[in-house]
Amino acid sequence: MRAFPIGLTLLAGFLLAIPACAAVKLESIGGRLVVEGVYVNGHGPYTFLLDTGTTANHLEPKLAKSIGLKPTFRSELVSSTGVTYALGAEGIEVGLDTVHAQGQRFLFAGIDVIREAVPRVQGVLGEAFLSHFDYLLDLRGKRIEFGKREPDSAAVRASLRVAEDRPIVSTSLGALVLDSGTRWVTLFGVEAARATHEMTTMTGSLRTGTVFRKLRIGGRTFWSGEAVAVPQSAEGGTEGLLPVSLFKAVYFCNSEGYASFE
Repeated sequence: MRAFPIGLTLLAGFLLAIPACAAVKLESIGGRLVVEGVYVNGHGPYTFLLDTGTTANHLEPKLAKSIGLKPTFRSELVSSTGVTYALGAEGIEVGLDTVHAQGQRFLFAGIDVIREAVPRVQGVLGEAFLSHFDYLLDLRGKRIEFGKREPDSAAVRASLRVAEDRPIVSTSLGALVLDSGTRWVTLFGVEAARATHEMTTMTGSLRTGTVFRKLRIGGRTFWSGEAVAVPQSAEGGTEGLLPVSLFKAVYFCNSEGYASFE
């Protein structure tokens, strides 16, 4: 199994039935979305990062051990900063309010880097969980609403495709991962005039710079500013990361393969 870490397996070929208007409160911490009340095999509630840019779910190793989860596989993790390996388990049930998914995979790694920004986080819900549902990330109202809905008439709609099990949208800056786990527009394979920052993930770190860019989707300009320029090219045909925190709301319609942006 190969997965992409923070910045990780399985976009579902089906969607799970969920109660109408299931909504859960979100907290934004430094542009990252945090949710309370996650249950793992009935244990909890726990505090998790909500990360659409991560294909796998993650769980703090000591917590996994304390609730009786034992490793059943070893996974290779790949990012722009390098490669590492992590143990994990499968066949796990996840619950968030009235929303549930069975047969989930978790990696027992990747939490230390996140805790530097959000110390109380105990795990990550990635696309292995989220891709089973249609849902709205309401950044203004600070909530996630599960279920099918009609997008706002003023919203910009764009095709949502999957690359390396992550949601990708086409933009003026290329094919970008729609990522709720990052704070910066990030472009891969781009050289900055000089290195000014350091990017750290669970696979390592590297020096990066910034470049000025404008972001357009469907003809509308949503953002302009300094993007992080990463010299290395990412695998899987992606050209960068697009933070959902740039928008007022983003609707992920996994059942029909599109996203809408406000």
